[in-house]
Amino acid sequence: MNNMKRALTCAAVMCLSLAACASDNVTTAEPAQTQDVLRYVDPMIGTGGHGHTFPGAVVPFGMVQLSPDNPSKGWDWTSGYHYSDDTLLGFSHTHLSGTGVGDMLDILVMPFRGDYDTRERDDKNRISTHYSHDDEDARAGYYRLDLPAEQVRAELTATTRAGVHRYTFNGEDDAKLLFDLGYAQNYDEPVMTFFRIDDAYTLSGYRVSTGWAKLQPMYFTARFSQPFAHTLYKGKDAVSGDTLTAKDSKVVLNFGDIDNTPLQVNVGLSYTSIANARANLDDEVGSHSFSDVRQQAQQAWQTQLGKFAVSDNNETAKTKFFTALYHAFIAPQHVSDSNGDFFGADGAVHSGKDYQRYSLFSLWDTFRALHPLLTVTNPEQVDDMVDSMMGFHEETGLLPTWDLMSNETDVMIGYHAVPVIVDAYLKGLTDVSGEALLNASLDSAQQPRFGIDLFSEYGYVPSDLEVEAVSKTLEYAFDDAAIAQLAGKIGNQKVAERFEQRAQSYKRLFDSGTGFMRGKTASGDWVSPFNPTFVEHRKTDYTEANAWQYTFFVPHDVEGLIALFGDTATFTDKLNTLFTTSSEMQGDVSPDISGLIGQYAHGNEPVHHVAYLYAYTDERWQGEDRIKTIRETMYRAQPDGLAGNDDVGQMSAWYVFSALGFYPLNPVGGEFVLGTPQFEEVAINVGENKTLTVKATPDTQGYVQRVTLNGRELDKTVSYDAIMKGGTLVFEMGSNKR
Repeated sequence: MNNMKRALTCAAVMCLSLAACASDNVTTAEPAQTQDVLRYVDPMIGTGGHGHTFPGAVVPFGMVQLSPDNPSKGWDWTSGYHYSDDTLLGFSHTHLSGTGVGDMLDILVMPFRGDYDTRERDDKNRISTHYSHDDEDARAGYYRLDLPAEQVRAELTATTRAGVHRYTFNGEDDAKLLFDLGYAQNYDEPVMTFFRIDDAYTLSGYRVSTGWAKLQPMYFTARFSQPFAHTLYKGKDAVSGDTLTAKDSKVVLNFGDIDNTPLQVNVGLSYTSIANARANLDDEVGSHSFSDVRQQAQQAWQTQLGKFAVSDNNETAKTKFFTALYHAFIAPQHVSDSNGDFFGADGAVHSGKDYQRYSLFSLWDTFRALHPLLTVTNPEQVDDMVDSMMGFHEETGLLPTWDLMSNETDVMIGYHAVPVIVDAYLKGLTDVSGEALLNASLDSAQQPRFGIDLFSEYGYVPSDLEVEAVSKTLEYAFDDAAIAQLAGKIGNQKVAERFEQRAQSYKRLFDSGTGFMRGKTASGDWVSPFNPTFVEHRKTDYTEANAWQYTFFVPHDVEGLIALFGDTATFTDKLNTLFTTSSEMQGDVSPDISGLIGQYAHGNEPVHHVAYLYAYTDERWQGEDRIKTIRETMYRAQPDGLAGNDDVGQMSAWYVFSALGFYPLNPVGGEFVLGTPQFEEVAINVGENKTLTVKATPDTQGYVQRVTLNGRELDKTVSYDAIMKGGTLVFEMGSNKR
C-alpha cells in the first residue's frame, strides 16, 4: 500500500467515531457517529414514480444488492422493483439503482410452499406470490417481507460480497426454495447457467448473461443451515443428477418440515470463479448468524452516514438528506474478490493488482456531483476508483464512458472519466502520475468516433454529420477544459494550449439572435427550423434535452458564457425565463425529461448546476429561491419522491450538497459555489481530528447575507482544501435580497 493511501486509510479507521477524535472546533451539534442516523434512512424513497431505486439489502459500495423483484411492466421497473406492484417473483442478488436501462438481477431465490410442478406459472414459466406493503420493512442493510400465501417471513441482509437470507416458515407443507438462474428481465438474457449440488447443505453454480452488459459472468456458492433434497430443472422439465448445464436452469430445494425453525441461506458471489465465491462467503460470513451480519451491515451504514450529524427540527428534511446520502453510497461497486481477483474489461480474470477494482461508473451522470461528494466523504477510496478507470484503459485502450460490471456500454455521450480523474489528481487523491492520466485522457479525447474526430476537425460537431451535435460539442468542450488543466498542472503547455482552445468551442454554437446554443452544419449554417422547446429522444441536436436545458452547460467558463449574452443583466433574464416560461414541449418527449420548473428539468442531469449560476449575477437571491424550490418539490420523503431516475446517486448527491449550502458547479479543481443551507447546523467528519461545521444563523429562513469560514469572508465559492481542513462555515441569514 502506498504512503498516501495508507495515511488516508488510517485516518478513516481512526475517525470511525468523532467522539474519539478531538477537534479544535467547538460545535453544539451531536458528534457524527454518535447520532442514530439510520432511523432517517428510508430505502423506499425512489422506488415509485421514475426513481428506479430498489428497497433491498446492500452495504456501502457493495457487490451484492439483495432485493425483491416484480414482473417488469416497462421502463419504471429497471431496478427490478416498483412500488406500484404487489407481485413477487423472488429475491435476486444484483440490482441497479436509479438507472434508465435495466440489467443484472442475478441468482433469483423464491421461497414457496406446495408442489412446484403443479404451481401456476406466467407466460415466462415463473411462479409468483402476492404481498402487501403493510407486510414490508426496508432499512439500511435490512429488508423484510411477510408472504401470507406461502406462510413464510423473508428477511434479507448483506455483506460486500455475500447475501444472507433468513426464512421462517410456519405452516404444515414442506419448506421449499427455488433457485432460478434462467430468470431474466429488462435487457438481460442468460447465455449459459450451471448448478452443482456440493453436498446436502451446499449449492454452487454460475450464470453467464448478456444484455446491457454484453458479457457478465456471475459465480456463486450457497450454504444452508438445514439439509435439503433437490430436483433440478432444465426449463420446465425435471432432470436427475447433481449437476446441470443449460441456458435455463432451476433447482427446487426441499427442506421438509422445519416449522418455525429459521432457515439461514448464505450466498457468496464472485465475477471470477466458484472457488472465489466460496472464499468470499467464508471471509465475510463464515459461521456468523443472520443477526450478526445484519448488525454488521447496519454498522457499515452507521459508519458511512454517521460522517454527518444534523442539528435541526425538520424531521422530514433529515429523512430526505440521510436517504440521499444512502443512495449516493450504493455505487460505484466493488467487483474485486476478497483475494483481489477481478473480472476485467478485456474479459479476463486479473490477479495481483494492488488496488480494489470498482465498476458501475455512470459517468455522464455522476461526474457532476457524486464523484466530488466522494472526494469529501471517502477520499481514501478515490485512488482505487482512479486505478479502476485506468485499469479499464489498460485493458481496452480507452477510459470508461459508462462502465457496467467491466463492460463498456457506450450508452451516453462525453468522455467524463476525464474530469473525475483530473479532479482527483488536482486534489492530491491519487498516486497515478499526471503523465499517465494525461495520456489516457488524450486517448479518449482523440477517438475517431461519436463525432469526436469531427469536433477536432471543425471546432464543433456539425449537426448534419452527427446526432446530438450540440450536446456533444458542449460536453467535449467541458472535458477538454479538464485536460487543459491537467496538462498545465504537469507543465505540458503545448497540450494545455491546444485543449484550452478546444474548451472554447462552445462559443461557436451560440446564436446571439435567439440566445440559445444551436446546431450548425458543416458549412457553417444554423440548423433550421429552430424550436428551443422541441425534443425527440436521441435524434436531435440535444441529448435527452432541448435547447433551453443545454444552453447553460458551460460549467468550466461561466464568465465566458455570460459574455456571450452581452451583459450580466441579459444573462440573468435568460436564467429567469428558463424557470418561468411554459413547461410545454413539442415532439417525442422522453420520460427522462422530468421534474419541470418552466423548461428547467431537474429529473435529468444537464441542468443540475444551473441554479448555482445565479452566484455569478447580481441576483443571487434568485438562485437561493430556485434551490429551495427544487429541494422541496423535487425531493419528497415518499416512494415517488424523486423527480427522475436517481442515476446511480447523482440526483441524491445534488440534494446532499444543496442541503449543505455549496455545490460543485464546475466539478474539476475543487471550487464549490455557495448556495443556501437547509439545516441549522451540520457537522461533517472530514478526516482525522477534523470537523467542518456548517451553520445558518440565526436560522435557515430568509436569504444569505454573508458567508464566513473560520471568520474569513467568502465571496462566491469555498475551496475543497478549505473544507477538508475543517472549521466553521457560517451562513448569516436575513431578509435582504442580494
